[in-house]
Amino acid sequence: MYENRTHVILIVLACLALLVTACVSSAQNESTIATAVAQTVQAEATDVPPLPTATLDPALLAQPTLTPAFTPTSEATLISAPSDPDCIHAELVSEYPPDRTVFKPNTSFTKSWTIKNVGTCTWDTSYQLIFWSGELLGGSTYYNLPEVVLPDDDITISIILQSPGSEGIYRGYWRLKAPWNEVFGVGQYSQAFYAEIQVDKRPVQEYDILSITYDIVRDPPSGCPVNVLYTVYATITTSGPFDFAYYWDQKDGNESGIKLMSFDSAGSKTVSRSWMVGRGDSPNDRWMKIVVVEPELHYYDKAVFKNDCP
Repeated sequence: MYENRTHVILIVLACLALLVTACVSSAQNESTIATAVAQTVQAEATDVPPLPTATLDPALLAQPTLTPAFTPTSEATLISAPSDPDCIHAELVSEYPPDRTVFKPNTSFTKSWTIKNVGTCTWDTSYQLIFWSGELLGGSTYYNLPEVVLPDDDITISIILQSPGSEGIYRGYWRLKAPWNEVFGVGQYSQAFYAEIQVDKRPVQEYDILSITYDIVRDPPSGCPVNVLYTVYATITTSGPFDFAYYWDQKDGNESGIKLMSFDSAGSKTVSRSWMVGRGDSPNDRWMKIVVVEPELHYYDKAVFKNDCP
């Protein structure tokens, strides 16, 4: 019985020894694995540089998020020209200031043209006033029309220009352009219209024209030959030294063109213009008159005469 007990004790002790050995071996293995993992992680950390730390500006954080105000679009496609040959035609109705108006150097002024649409197409704001040639006079090279112009309506186009710094006469030509890039002017031959000014440094004149009187002479004085010549003599009187520009206007639309006149002192000068009337011409009244265009625009009375031959 003692031997059996001893045998049992020995068996128990042997089992305990195996258990202890297994536990020790397991702990050592876990320690070894943990050590290897730590060394691997440390090696990888040594190869990869550390990430920089971003510093945010508090002012930027306070800015709102911006969104586009509009979506950009491609350029407009040029429209095709209409097939109607009478689509675009124009007539110059009037302008202001008149040609050869005098300005001091480097003076801003407004030039206006009143133009009638005598074509069949409506002008919209895609039509343009464009600079054609000559002196630009401080303007832009093109302006879009400010409003729609129906056929048989007119429009007044006004632009701001500036006189040059040097004395002289300056002229700049302008035309209109349709949205299909066709350029056109005014009148039967679609001519360019223009702004013409004179730059003069002289001081404003103190004197002026006191009067213009007319004397009409018929040649021959009586009778009804094939042609009768009517000559109008205009006597111009000034209050002192005075320089001005003028032209003859007449009922049938013919004009003399701009002429210059200078007075060194107060006095009178006479100029003349003739009109040939044929026998059998209309018996209606005819007239001629002086129009002063500078230094200020002034229309004077008419010299009226009648064709008294049948």
